[in-house]
Amino acid sequence: ILEQREEGKTIFLTTHVMHDAEELCGRIAFIVNGKIALIDSPRALKLEYGRRLVRVEYFTGEAREEEFPLDGIGGNAGFLRILREENVQAIHTEEATLDEIFIKVTGTALQ
Repeated sequence: ILEQREEGKTIFLTTHVMHDAEELCGRIAFIVNGKIALIDSPRALKLEYGRRLVRVEYFTGEAREEEFPLDGIGGNAGFLRILREENVQAIHTEEATLDEIFIKVTGTALQ
């Protein structure tokens, strides 16, 4: 499929496996009851509908964890305070999966 795509060919792939769709497709359409509910690139869908977070794990005598919005993280006072004052163990970024976006947009779980 990837070779065909590299050659500029159009491929229609039907799948409930969003990971495969994300890896193989330049555009994804969510179809519900025979109608296209949404169509865009995987990246654009994640940017528009996903939740983009930074999760910080730190230790203050006990393990703690806080989440902050990724947008504007460099000016987030709470995030910056933790970086300066706490014993940070790990920092992770999170973005929504296409499965989560499908449910959010359509109100229907993949089956």
